[in-house]
Amino acid sequence: MWLIGALTVSLLAIYFWFQKAQKDNNQLKKQFEQIMMLRQLIEFIRYHRRFCHQKLAHPNINVEFDESVNVKTHIMKETLTALIHLADSNHKPMFRILRKEIQTLLTECHEYTLQRSQAIHGRIIRHIMYLIDDVVSSALLTSEKDHAFEHYQAAWPIILNSLDNLHRFRWTIDHYPIKSNIYQRELKIHIKMIQRRLGQIQMLSQQQPPTWPIEKLLPNFLALSFDAPDEKGLKEGLYRCSFQISDTIFQYFDLILADIADELTIEAPSLTACLADHDCQK
Repeated sequence: MWLIGALTVSLLAIYFWFQKAQKDNNQLKKQFEQIMMLRQLIEFIRYHRRFCHQKLAHPNINVEFDESVNVKTHIMKETLTALIHLADSNHKPMFRILRKEIQTLLTECHEYTLQRSQAIHGRIIRHIMYLIDDVVSSALLTSEKDHAFEHYQAAWPIILNSLDNLHRFRWTIDHYPIKSNIYQRELKIHIKMIQRRLGQIQMLSQQQPPTWPIEKLLPNFLALSFDAPDEKGLKEGLYRCSFQISDTIFQYFDLILADIADELTIEAPSLTACLADHDCQK
């Protein structure tokens, strides 16, 4: 009789353990879905920044690009609504603040200068990055995935520092005297720093590196004409270069997210989206 009782208790223990494991896994999937949606929001904001750049630099931009942005804007609004619905009570206020910031951007972007447009879009992207960091850290700590958490913590500051270098690169484009000897040198330093940082990510990640190798960033920059430059043409070329840098940084960030998905045995959709070849030519 006691054997039957012991067996029953064991089966119940296994059942409850299985139920808890399934619940935890479902929660992880839900959190990772939020991470992917936030990551997709970054792509929408980056696309919108390029659209605004083209509008401000070339007011006669083609209509097809306008229509594409309208479609993406609609999807972005739906994504924000879904995020607020999915978020736990701790994160809902932050997602609502993000939605308000994006709504303000969409309403006022036509009034921005080129520099202000870059700054506002960049600030929103950084806001989303910190939301991703919060959700990732919370998910990994709650699920006691210590190895994945340490791996992520090693990569996170490298990505942030790369984005800081990108910000300084763009700031230099507009604020340093273009005919100064230090103009090209300062820009070159930031690209080299980004290359080294992303090289660290490549060594950390278990994934295949992106198709756009970091080694091409510097040669593409050096191909621009700094001798007796056409100021407007050079700055436009440098902004295109900054878009390529941005694409590359986020491709490498996706490597780390893919590492985490592998660790959690969650299938993550591919978010690598190099928009430079498509968008920057419009």
